[in-house]
Amino acid sequence: MILFNTTFNLDTSVETEWVNWAKDVYFTNALDSGFVVRHHLMRLRYEEEGNGSTYSLRLFFEKESHLEKFLEDWEQKAMDDLAKRFGTGAVYFQTILDVVI
Repeated sequence: MILFNTTFNLDTSVETEWVNWAKDVYFTNALDSGFVVRHHLMRLRYEEEGNGSTYSLRLFFEKESHLEKFLEDWEQKAMDDLAKRFGTGAVYFQTILDVVI
């Protein structure tokens, strides 16, 4: 099992709209790809005031080939859409992890 994680830091001015985008657009399209077997959206519980909000958007894949196809066909389009909608109000970094247990 492979975890594709995208961690976002959001300006408070875009947080509500971003959560709706993640739920209604990102996850819907990711699940429609047929490759994602599980997904989660997590919010960091404790943050310093004034630094925005931090979220972790997690997608799980059974096979490396499924992740590669997802990244090739869909992920960059989603991040381009994100940049157009939210600009610098939503910054992110991505990691790929192997599930051990």
